[in-house]
Amino acid sequence: MKKLKVSFYLKGDKKNQSGETTIYGKIFIGNDNSTFSTSKTILQERWSKTNGLKNTLRVDNEINLKNYLKSLVDGIEEKYIELIKTYSGDDDVTPLFLKQYCFDKNPEHKITILEIVNKHNEYFKKQVKKGDRAEGSLEKYERMGDVLLDYLQTKHKIKDINFDKINRQFVYGLDEFLRFERKHGKKFGLANNTTVKYIKNISVMVNYNITMGLIGTNPFSIYDGKLKEVDTTFLTLEELKRIENKIFSNRRLDIVKDIFLFSCYTSYAPVDVMNLTQGNYTLDEDCDNWLKTKRQKTNVKTNVLVIPPLKRIIDKYKNDPECIEENRLVPNRSNSNMNAYLKEIADLCGIDKNLTWYVGRHTFATTVALANGIPMEIISQIMGHKRITQTQHYAKLMDGTVKKHMKNLGSNFE
Repeated sequence: MKKLKVSFYLKGDKKNQSGETTIYGKIFIGNDNSTFSTSKTILQERWSKTNGLKNTLRVDNEINLKNYLKSLVDGIEEKYIELIKTYSGDDDVTPLFLKQYCFDKNPEHKITILEIVNKHNEYFKKQVKKGDRAEGSLEKYERMGDVLLDYLQTKHKIKDINFDKINRQFVYGLDEFLRFERKHGKKFGLANNTTVKYIKNISVMVNYNITMGLIGTNPFSIYDGKLKEVDTTFLTLEELKRIENKIFSNRRLDIVKDIFLFSCYTSYAPVDVMNLTQGNYTLDEDCDNWLKTKRQKTNVKTNVLVIPPLKRIIDKYKNDPECIEENRLVPNRSNSNMNAYLKEIADLCGIDKNLTWYVGRHTFATTVALANGIPMEIISQIMGHKRITQTQHYAKLMDGTVKKHMKNLGSNFE
């Protein structure tokens, strides 16, 4: 840490009506300095005679003045240490910056990275409250603030950083921290896709603040981390029927089974299932039942024709007190509870897969839709995808479907 020094002197010959001269201070950091006024005055002869108030004093007003100047020095030293901790070093703390930090009544405030996160999340909360965005997405962005704070404290020994100090080193340092040092349960280091998603989430937050005119550029736009394609877990038709035919006397597991199957036959994500009310269940002119809604994540229409196994679930809970009270098609369960109980269901049904609520959505795309010849464009619309490339991922998983179509093709050339 560079040495800080504060000294006082009388500036010029200008005197007030009492014949006194203003005392000025000078802040030295390294070879740089900056001057400030103390707004206090003293007779030039008394300043000289007391060696700038350094000698032993007997006059009360001079004793008080000396104590005041000492308190100024103490305050400046305290602020200097505070800034050093904030900026993880003293290269960015100049005498002028320190003076402004200590004395300016309205110093120019520089927005910090955590303020960027908070401003985005405050807006996102309003969207969630209005029903435009999902609570789970908000939790994802709020968790980002904790991740950043962990990085700042662990690697930089600071609690926040001015946004204009973020550079390439900071961005890729965060990537390295997440991949190798971020604690996850009992392990250290996150998977590639989790790391990339975290940094892309920060970039989304920064872009919101650019839109609001609070900042001008996005330093995270240089990040070139790529998501790796991972194998998607889905149920085969035999596994799906195994769960559907399993009878549970336990209401807890029975409800979880039905909600999971609901996703298998609609493609709805957890938040979309929980948002469904009786008003989403309609009849068309042909007296066919439909579920009509929009995906909360993308705001894309996801209308689904109600097929028999889905109708059986809806009819089962039509008069359920829990659903009637909350005007729901199926009972309300949290994502964490669903996933915990689905693991239990997988064990009881002899399914050796990591069964989560989202497996239901993947099962619809592969086993329910693709395997039964529904065109990719229709599946994409049902699933609420904005781009068909999002849906095409599932086609790679269906070797059985490929075999069936190729066999049909082969028969044409016999």
